[in-house]
Amino acid sequence: MTLRRPASICLSLALVVLGANAAHAHEPVFGVGPETIYEGGVGVEVGWDFEDEGDERTAVLDTELIYGVTPNFSLTVASLQVLRRHTDDGTRSGLGDMLVRGKLQVWKRDRLNASEKLTLIAGLTLPTGSEHGSVPLGSGSFDPVFGIAAGHESRTWYAFGSIRYLLRTRHDGLNRGDRIFYEVAAGLRPWRTGYLEPDLVILLEFNGLATAQDRDRAGAISSTGRNVGWLGPTALLSYRNLMTKAGIQFPVYANRRGSQERPDLRAVLALEVHF
Repeated sequence: MTLRRPASICLSLALVVLGANAAHAHEPVFGVGPETIYEGGVGVEVGWDFEDEGDERTAVLDTELIYGVTPNFSLTVASLQVLRRHTDDGTRSGLGDMLVRGKLQVWKRDRLNASEKLTLIAGLTLPTGSEHGSVPLGSGSFDPVFGIAAGHESRTWYAFGSIRYLLRTRHDGLNRGDRIFYEVAAGLRPWRTGYLEPDLVILLEFNGLATAQDRDRAGAISSTGRNVGWLGPTALLSYRNLMTKAGIQFPVYANRRGSQERPDLRAVLALEVHF
């Protein structure tokens, strides 16, 4: 009995620690959070993304591979497979652009059942998707992205915020408009559960995207450039090292130049596993 009791206590403490770490492994579904995977850890995420804008509809298979280089630095390689993109000019599918991104956690404060984090983000979009044809699948340019993300996570409440800048470079005489992504999210855990039980977190996410006008040698191109804000509920259901993510958003404002399609909705369904 004297041997079993300390072992039981150690096991319980380990499960508490694991449960706390699991509680601190959540990020927004539509945005980017401050989390970095543990050193040597590998994460794989496969998601289905759908976006409906007037007569234009796009369904994408998003595959991400995450690797923890150090406890505070992780690398992500994301590949997009456009399952179907339908516009007034036709329908097309194929490989989209890839993204290589690094996240460096520069500040962290742990408190009892809570944690705050601040992370720097930098990456590069690779033009692996075709930009030719009436329905392009890629940008055709190497576009750097950089930003910052912060988050508060506890056993009950969550809050996230991030901003990223995508610098779009010139290609074949065309300079597509730079993009600014700005995002905030807040949520809660309805029921406190342990590591060996399913764990549910519900968020309300707002995501904004401001896009500058495209420019060619003649100057700014009409009917390009807009500022769109999305709002909607998301949910993360995890069990040990598995997590299912789902969410839907609707536009709360859409300021567009010229004749552009009005966004209607977008949705995400994804599965993530860590090794």
